[in-house]
Amino acid sequence: MVIKYKFLDNTTSEVEVDDELGKHIIKMDEADYNLNRKETRRHIYMSVLEEQGRYITDDNDPLDDILKEERIKELMAAIEKLLPEQKELLIRVYWNNELQKDIAAEEGVSEMAISSRLKRIIKKLKKFLE
Repeated sequence: MVIKYKFLDNTTSEVEVDDELGKHIIKMDEADYNLNRKETRRHIYMSVLEEQGRYITDDNDPLDDILKEERIKELMAAIEKLLPEQKELLIRVYWNNELQKDIAAEEGVSEMAISSRLKRIIKKLKKFLE
């Protein structure tokens, strides 16, 4: 099979390759073409937006950032007040993204039991944060 390559300077070159390898090269070239074609339709350069008088606004408010940071510190302090088993369950569900059904199976309890535990933990955290 003969594969033609077109270079950036518009010159072309032909290379003789095994049919199986040629099929793979063609598939890769098609996938690359499709990927680039899709991507180029979505790209808008910032300079073009500026030329059109359209700017992307910065919606961040420094005060909001400070308040959010303080709220996170309060939440972390409240979590520290929980029992070790409660902290572990929170970490497993919300930080490690483990499924409640998997935790339940591992602990030999129902999924409803894990759900109830989480509800009690959240209720306790809300109480700490009041």
